Amino acid sequence: MSVNKGVHQTHCCIIHGCKYGDDESCPVVDGEVRQEYLCEDCEHENIKSVDDLIAMHQLGVRRCHECGSLYVTE
Repeated sequence: MSVNKGVHQTHCCIIHGCKYGDDESCPVVDGEVRQEYLCEDCEHENIKSVDDLIAMHQLGVRRCHECGSLYVTE
C-alpha cells in the first residue's frame, strides 16, 4: 500500500510521531520528507517553529513511546 506523503507532511511530527499511529512507515518520522507545520503536541510544548523542532531533533531530542515525555539521547 502506498503512503500519501503529503498527508503525513502536513500532520505528522519528526519528534512526536505519526498522527496516524504508523511511525514505522511515516515519511516524516523516518526523515524522508520534511514536515510543513508544527503538530498539536509541539504547540502545547511551546515549540515555536519547524526549524526549532528540526534543530531539537538533530540535538537528539526524542519522545518516549511509553509515556510521551521528551528526552535527550546521548
